Amino acid sequence: MSALRYRPELDGLRALAVYLVLLFHARLPSAAGGFIGVDLFFVLSGFLVTAVIWREIDARQTFSLGNFYARRVRRLLPAAIVVIVAIAAVQLLLLSLPARQDLVGDGRASLLYVANWHFIAQSQDYFGDGGAASPFLHFWSLSIEEQFYVFFPLLVLVILKWSHRPARLLGVVLLILTVLSVGLQVWRAQGDANYAYYASETRLYQLAFGAMLTLLIRSHGHRVDRLRLVAAPVALTGVVALLLVASGLLDLTPSARGLLATGASVMAIAGLWFAPQSVTAKALALPTVRFLGQVSYGTYLWHWPVLLFLGQVLTIGPAGTALLGAIVATALAALSSHVLERPIRSSVRLDPLRWPVVALGLATTIVAAAVVVPQILEIDRRPAVAVSSGRIPAGAELNRPVPSDLDLAAAKGDVAPQVPMCTTADLIRCRVVEGSGPHVLLLGDSQAHMLLPAFTAIAAKHDLTLSANLLDACAWQQDQLNLRRSVEEQASCSEARGDFYREVLPKMNVDVVIVLGFARSDTSWDNRLASPSGGPEESLAQLQLRTTNETASVIADAGANLIILNSVIGTGGFVLGGFDPIECLASATILADCAVTPPITRPAVDAAYGVLDTTHDDVATVDLNPVFCPGGGPCAPVVDDTVVWKDPQHVTTTYLVQRADKIWDLISGTGLLATAG
Repeated sequence: MSALRYRPELDGLRALAVYLVLLFHARLPSAAGGFIGVDLFFVLSGFLVTAVIWREIDARQTFSLGNFYARRVRRLLPAAIVVIVAIAAVQLLLLSLPARQDLVGDGRASLLYVANWHFIAQSQDYFGDGGAASPFLHFWSLSIEEQFYVFFPLLVLVILKWSHRPARLLGVVLLILTVLSVGLQVWRAQGDANYAYYASETRLYQLAFGAMLTLLIRSHGHRVDRLRLVAAPVALTGVVALLLVASGLLDLTPSARGLLATGASVMAIAGLWFAPQSVTAKALALPTVRFLGQVSYGTYLWHWPVLLFLGQVLTIGPAGTALLGAIVATALAALSSHVLERPIRSSVRLDPLRWPVVALGLATTIVAAAVVVPQILEIDRRPAVAVSSGRIPAGAELNRPVPSDLDLAAAKGDVAPQVPMCTTADLIRCRVVEGSGPHVLLLGDSQAHMLLPAFTAIAAKHDLTLSANLLDACAWQQDQLNLRRSVEEQASCSEARGDFYREVLPKMNVDVVIVLGFARSDTSWDNRLASPSGGPEESLAQLQLRTTNETASVIADAGANLIILNSVIGTGGFVLGGFDPIECLASATILADCAVTPPITRPAVDAAYGVLDTTHDDVATVDLNPVFCPGGGPCAPVVDDTVVWKDPQHVTTTYLVQRADKIWDLISGTGLLATAG
């Protein structure tokens, strides 16, 4: 096993991996696949850790679990803890208390190395809007590596105990695990790309490939002369393939990129190993490149929070952000390596203290997760870096100071209660208010859901019966699929809406159906909104018009009038995105800093609603935007000391309840309640 010695060119591969990820996170178009740097890290980790373990086994016929764990703790924990605490501290400058409270779980999961499962549970989209991503997001990959470091040595020890040919048996076990992991990756990617990207079992194959490569080199490394002729071109091909897969030239899914990157990584590592004198190996072993690889762990730790910070305070474009981010992250990594990581790793005094080091590392991590990070993030102070809507309109009301006693945490968490779905077996399960007047059904997605408390108040005051059918991210129109959601969520929405319209609604004896949904009709929804019944040439506008008309017909057949609420504005108008109103108010000085200006043009889907209104006596449209924004704008973010928007797409339920009478005036003004039944 002495052949598996230190190879400087592999440090060069580490450098390549970390800067590919950095370029991707800086949103450089030419590095649209740069996230595969993590795939390269995984293969390298499996390769190098197996080499460390088997080198000791060949020398001693066993290996020390305590020594392995202690070295991992000394190598990984100090820098990670410092970075996590630093990230928490920096958030005091950037975020309000409500936003920081949301990050406590992220910080804890990162410290405990379960971040990948935490972000799966949180549905944190790795490829979503970077501005909305957690500053701890990159710890998902470190969590998978640490999980591997915990369980892989235990597997090796078990095999050493029960097998006379442990290397061969381990190779067989790893091959089986690899096949299973690849199968899970391919299967999961078809239904939930987020899960496939983050999950430990769908990523295991990359670490296992690296480990198997180590075992192959151990068994066949003596055949260097036979391999040297092809090793150099294999190494070059592997590196070039990694660069190609990391570029924006190939239109691939993240899963497909990962599979290709794994193959390219194995080629690069194997080729470099058997051709250390090749041009590729010498280039990757240059002193500067080797140094960048040696501090790549620290660079990875620092690069993501640095990029987020730069994006918050500067506007310099992806290239400028990438360059400045690389300089800052590398400098911090080099400093960390010099003053923290190397002294701990090379300390002779710590060498004999194996299990005490492990225990101390675990205790420090637990204390940081339970006490330090939560206390930092929950300090009640205003952020120092202002987040503005970018609009400074005039007006005495908007130029008044942001009220100092606003409960922003309450506004951010201002969510309507959930209502169970009615079924044919239980038609009153979704009943919210029982009255003697007309039976009203509130139906739609999360925007309709935010109206539930206001309609509850309206129903109670005017003696209405109120039921609800509310599904977040699920359009009120049937036969629409939101392709921004996972396949499972699409299927759930399609099934729930189909069953409701087909079986439940006709039996509910509803008089008026009131619907509201997010305006999924701007160009960003091209290829993001689909309809199983639509033809391949159907445009987005045609899809919206057809599904709206078809659903209106189903509602009419059920004997109900239909009131369609026009699209409601958010802080970004009628499109996804917009500034965070809570963060803006947390750092703003006057209300004008966070005012919302309504767009000049209305969403195209509102035109489809208008067609129904003018051609059907039992359909009416209502525009609630004047309720939120009297006078047509600019719209105040705070009215009578009540926060209006809780996030870029939703109004607070508190504000809506306060405006319930105005909403009622618009609804009753359609005349459809009076003609119900």
